Amino acid sequence: MPSRPLRRPPAPGGNPAHRATALRLAAAASPAPLLAIVAGLLACTSAGRTPAPVERGEFPGLAASERPFLVDPLSGYPLVAGGEQQGRLTAAFVDFRQHLDLAGVRAAAAEMLAVDPGFHPAAVLAAQTDFAAGAYPRVVDALTPVAAELPGYTAAELLLGRAAELAGAPVVAFAAYWQASETSPAARERLAALKPRAVEIVANRVRDALARGHLDEADEGLVRLRTWAPGEMTTLEVAGDVARAHGDRTAELKAISRLAVLRPEDRRLAERWGELELEAGDPGAGLALFERLAARYPGDREIAGKLDYAKFRWRFELLPARVKDLAAGAEIRRGDFAVLLYWLAPAVRYGRPAAARIATDVLDDPRREEIVRVINLGLMDIDADLHRFAPAAAASRADALLALLRLAAAATGERGAACAEGIAATARPSADLLCAAAARCRLIPSPADCLPRAPLSGGEALELIRRGLDLTR
Repeated sequence: MPSRPLRRPPAPGGNPAHRATALRLAAAASPAPLLAIVAGLLACTSAGRTPAPVERGEFPGLAASERPFLVDPLSGYPLVAGGEQQGRLTAAFVDFRQHLDLAGVRAAAAEMLAVDPGFHPAAVLAAQTDFAAGAYPRVVDALTPVAAELPGYTAAELLLGRAAELAGAPVVAFAAYWQASETSPAARERLAALKPRAVEIVANRVRDALARGHLDEADEGLVRLRTWAPGEMTTLEVAGDVARAHGDRTAELKAISRLAVLRPEDRRLAERWGELELEAGDPGAGLALFERLAARYPGDREIAGKLDYAKFRWRFELLPARVKDLAAGAEIRRGDFAVLLYWLAPAVRYGRPAAARIATDVLDDPRREEIVRVINLGLMDIDADLHRFAPAAAASRADALLALLRLAAAATGERGAACAEGIAATARPSADLLCAAAARCRLIPSPADCLPRAPLSGGEALELIRRGLDLTR
């Protein structure tokens, strides 16, 4: 009788069915003599390997839509697994894939974790059996710490993403799919489907955090949006809101300018863009924006007022640096205010004084010309007995309001004289008279906002001068 030719065992990585059979036999036999065989058969299994495609007929009884999310637990595992660990794990996963023996595979995973509680692939295998059983929240609870410890671990991230999605946690799902998307087509497909909802939820959470004053929480959400959806409208809107909450005008300008380009018909955005350019960017660009808005909305008084402000800010930026620096002071002096008034009010720079008064304490001041011009126009007082102006004394709101009301009263036309009635003729008006006139001329909202003895900051001085110049036109 002719003898049968001997069959050569399949090479490692050959027919999957032959390989799976050999692995199960190796696992069931006495382990000591067969460990070397198992290790050889598994030579193709490595920490960073790409998961093999799922074949038709695998995971019997499991919906086909869920099978792509159950990959080899060693897929993308960034740590080193010993040969014996790999052998036991792969044999169990093959059994799981071919027979869906949940109880048996779960027991095998538990045995491996009992020997090595830190063997993450065994935890993933156990989670896969829970997934097949429909226990999605349990899978999320089990894999969240694994994904946190080993971000980008494909098998864990992919399963976590699908379980979270089915459990109704789209943000957790999107974050996991994002980590797995580089190596998993299934993750990339789900990313595209989940992105709008995930971005919307994170944006709403950021806005809620801002409403509660939790800026750190808002910052974390913004980082996610910038990672997941950079340049999108929602991200830019949230970036502007967060920057505004921080008082960061430069960051807000960056976000709003990009958003305004995407929504050119949005008047509110265009106005905010212009305002931010004036405050923290390029005043020339801000002026150009408001000029375009004035052309688009002719006759709009609000836009016209903002255009006037833009012109004022642009002129201010053209002033010498030593003058602009005065407006940055938290508390300015009388001499500082006189200098600002001189440079910002054409009627002061080019006006002709009606009288000449001497202030002995400004003769050696490098700003003597500016201060003397303000004094001789009668806008700011000196001590008549001592002939002193006190340029180093703190400027008060009363000093500024009185100077601007006198400037308005001296202006040609009825508008200035009407609202500043009685100020020019009174050498030292009372606080009540001063505050009432300032409110009538709209230098301040109401007499209650006068605070005549309060110190004056550079920014306040700049704004009061701007309003005062409106009265002289």
